[in-house]
Order: sequence, then C-alpha cells, then structure tokens
Amino acid sequence: MADKGEEVRLQAETIRYLQVQMREAVREGIKEAMTEEAAEAFWGAGLAMLQKQAQQHAGRFVLGGLMGLAKKAGLFVMFGGIVYAVGGWTALAGLFKSIFSSPSP
Repeated sequence: MADKGEEVRLQAETIRYLQVQMREAVREGIKEAMTEEAAEAFWGAGLAMLQKQAQQHAGRFVLGGLMGLAKKAGLFVMFGGIVYAVGGWTALAGLFKSIFSSPSP
C-alpha cells in the first residue's frame, strides 16, 4: 500500500483499459436499468407533466378572458344607467360598442 506522500502513475495502456471497462459497465448498467416498465414510467411521467402544464396555461388563458369580459360587463352596468338616462337607447348602444369593441388593456 502506498504512503500518503507517494505518487502512483498509471501507464497509458492501463488508463485505456480502465476507460473501456468503465464505458462497458455504464452501458450494461443503463441496459439493466431501462426496462420496458421503467421506460413506460419515464415517458408516462413526462407526458403527465406536459398535460399538467398545458392545462395550467389554458386555464390562465380562459380565466384571463373571463376576467376581461367581467370587467367590461361591470363597466357597462355601472355607466349604462347614467348613459341611458341622459341619451336613451342610442347612447346606450354607443356605450356598448365602445366598451365591447375596444381592445382590452
């Protein structure tokens, strides 16, 4: 056994042999680990995550659209009575067009 102060050098041939052995060991380990069941679980988990992310983004999109519509409806109800009292149906129709046809901020 070497003392802590001694240096051990491997020959180039030994290093190449160890590299080949490690490569082969890793290859065999991956083959043993990647069974059909493991592959199915891996891809199933990936697809489940993609589905979850898609649902979250779609949910935000739908909720954002609903919130925008609710805000516009709230504005229409809030100002509609006043506009109707002052200008009648024509003014109320103008308010409706201005609120619901303009792009939301």
